[in-house]
Amino acid sequence: MFERILFPTDFSVFANTVFACLPELRSAGVREVVLLHVIATTDVPLPETLNRESMAWVKMRAEEELHIQRMALEGQGLRVYTRIEYGNVVNCIIDVAVDEHVSMIVLGAQGKSLSARLLLGSVANEVLRRSPVPVLVQKFRVIREMGHVACKKVCTSIFQHVLYATDFSPCAAEAFNLVKRLKQAGTERVTLLHVQDGHMLKHYSTAQRAALDAEDRQRLHNLECALVLFGLQPELLIRQGHPVREILGGAQMQNASLIVIASHGHSQLKEMLMGTIAENAVRASTLPVLVIRYQESIINKR
Repeated sequence: MFERILFPTDFSVFANTVFACLPELRSAGVREVVLLHVIATTDVPLPETLNRESMAWVKMRAEEELHIQRMALEGQGLRVYTRIEYGNVVNCIIDVAVDEHVSMIVLGAQGKSLSARLLLGSVANEVLRRSPVPVLVQKFRVIREMGHVACKKVCTSIFQHVLYATDFSPCAAEAFNLVKRLKQAGTERVTLLHVQDGHMLKHYSTAQRAALDAEDRQRLHNLECALVLFGLQPELLIRQGHPVREILGGAQMQNASLIVIASHGHSQLKEMLMGTIAENAVRASTLPVLVIRYQESIINKR
């Protein structure tokens, strides 16, 4: 189901750590990888003022790096294509994803606790907001010793136990359509999680809470039945509190290997002002996160 993926790289130690995880995705059906390096307009002068020799040198170095990575992946049995683009990094990533008909974009981010609030780079944030295909944000641990930076990858069997967080919104339903097919990616277990907003519950009576709880459990049960038909083993989980903290806490409690979440929920406008739940979950999670965007929202914004 993720046969062809796009991996943008700047050849940094962080990108190289995520690159080392790509062969692990063969178990999820990955057969083809598009390696993309973008020469940013902020790094090289605009074409009309460009020193052609400088551009040729930058492109040559990028070609050498991509060739090395291509040989490494082909040695793992993957089919590899390479591209070098010049322009706005986010625009190039999105354009190449569409042009190459990829089924997923793979990015990387350092894993930290929620209190540390890792800020993703602006490129990763924008890709998460605009990507027309699922975005898998791989995680790694950064080790800093004596002035040197090293990364430890976190990517073994990431599709084995999926935690799917839902607020029952149309966007969450779009993500669920992908979750139903994850057995093809090697998924064995799925935890269905719904978080009841703790702030909202303060204004509910005991009877209203009981009614809400019964409704949410029925909704999760309906999703459970659908997953069983697709040969998956689902577990139901309802937590109360702050959505991001409860999603991360639920994933840790269930010993999940991957979090799947929709890019937007019911409170899309509010979240755009605050930073979406998905973005905050990606920032704070120590686990890989697969973000799914609602296709109708993409069409409506064009």
